[in-house]
Amino acid sequence: MLLAYVLSAHAVDAEVNITLPQEAIDAGMSEEELETELKSAIGDELHTVDLSGYLAEMADANVLSAKGMGVDYGSDMQRFAFGGAFGTAVSGAGAALDGGTATGLPETGFALQIGVMAGLNLGAFSEKESALRRFKLYVNGMSAETDRDPFSATFLNYGAHAQIKMIKGGDKTDGIRWGGLDLTTGYEYSSYTLALEQSMPVSTNGMTWDATGTYTMSAEAESLPVELSTNLHVFVVTVFLGGAFDYNLSGGADSKIAVGGPISFKYGSVDEDVGSATLSLSENGDVSEWKARGFVGAQADIFFLKVYGQLNVTTDKSLGGHVGIRAVL
Repeated sequence: MLLAYVLSAHAVDAEVNITLPQEAIDAGMSEEELETELKSAIGDELHTVDLSGYLAEMADANVLSAKGMGVDYGSDMQRFAFGGAFGTAVSGAGAALDGGTATGLPETGFALQIGVMAGLNLGAFSEKESALRRFKLYVNGMSAETDRDPFSATFLNYGAHAQIKMIKGGDKTDGIRWGGLDLTTGYEYSSYTLALEQSMPVSTNGMTWDATGTYTMSAEAESLPVELSTNLHVFVVTVFLGGAFDYNLSGGADSKIAVGGPISFKYGSVDEDVGSATLSLSENGDVSEWKARGFVGAQADIFFLKVYGQLNVTTDKSLGGHVGIRAVL
């Protein structure tokens, strides 16, 4: 009795109605038990058990997904830089950068971003020892839509950053050079939206609910990062690392769910519709106001081309990473 109560409360927002054929009832099957079991599966697969907590994870992943894409931490840009990157972030998933349920939804908070960037050294046309060469400006951004069946995924990011060389690096000695200490700050905006485009099946113990309708999750955030970083160049490889404090001016995630559809049930040689289920729900989750973050990366220096990867880790164990290529002059 207690188990039945817990399962019923597990996904109370789903309305499930099953009418079994007499053959199934004669075989000892219970409509009430099957309804409770399907409600539980819907709650697990569609994350309606703790939707606000799930959305908070989505919000945190969205903030982290674009961190570092718009700034170069590993190169000593003297004039210009251009490049692009692809990255993802997760919150509440440990070390797994991706993972989805059978419905195509991320297992925990997840976001992806793709971006392009450009950089300018303010001393690009001044003398080599000019103080202006300590100051660099970067801009970045991109918007696109990708498939994450049965959902479409839409992302947007843009930002601007200023980087100041606080301590100049050393001279190259035997192919090794310390890059000094950089302070970076700026403004970042990112958003990530999942929208149901096809039917979304939820299956358990011979039952399949074929849900269609509206299921959208949208996360967005405005963030101000303050970062300290350094790098070490060794022949054709550069490693860089840093620490950051991210203050989120605004942000969060919300979801609107209104789905329904038939339930099919397979028992023995029979496979037929036995009822229907509907789910209607809206919820939101807040982004963390601030986070401390560490990052580390490595790049291969192929003349003016830099192929790199970067990993971001926050104090609440959110994890993000991206890879990219840049031309740095």
